[in-house]
Amino acid sequence: MLGLLKVPHEPGPLNDNVIALARHRRSAAAPRRDAIVVRVHGWKHVAAVLTAARETSRAVTLLAPPGSTYTGGVGFWAAIDKRRLELFADVTADLIVDCDGAPGHVMAALRVGLKHLIFDGNDAARARLADIVAKHGASLQQRPPATLDLIHEKDPLRACRLLLAAAPT
Repeated sequence: MLGLLKVPHEPGPLNDNVIALARHRRSAAAPRRDAIVVRVHGWKHVAAVLTAARETSRAVTLLAPPGSTYTGGVGFWAAIDKRRLELFADVTADLIVDCDGAPGHVMAALRVGLKHLIFDGNDAARARLADIVAKHGASLQQRPPATLDLIHEKDPLRACRLLLAAAPT
């Protein structure tokens, strides 16, 4: 059986079939209010937004689709976030992952190091999660409106370039 994270009992290499995800302990300040919010559905969209943001020196917020932890899973979004940090470290960007109303998805997202999460569950569950999320240096966010959703864009990079070039500074 494949797992997302294997912690060996003895020093040695990880199994080739296991993806090790770094556990980042960075603080999760709220995403910037002046950032342009773009809904992304995978790495191709993330790379397009970040490339355009780098070209225009603009801050962006990458917004995963509603309930994205059901379809892609937290491991998928953690891998995207890790790659984003490696390849676009110079770009001011935050990734917000939508856990819908699933508290277990929020907990799983914290375990893989995701820092900006949306939770649309009931108020009692939100209150219980708030302390746990804060202890992980993460934050629960309200779902921001997306300026652009890349799902139907044939050329995501072009769409992002047009959006960021036309956006007020």
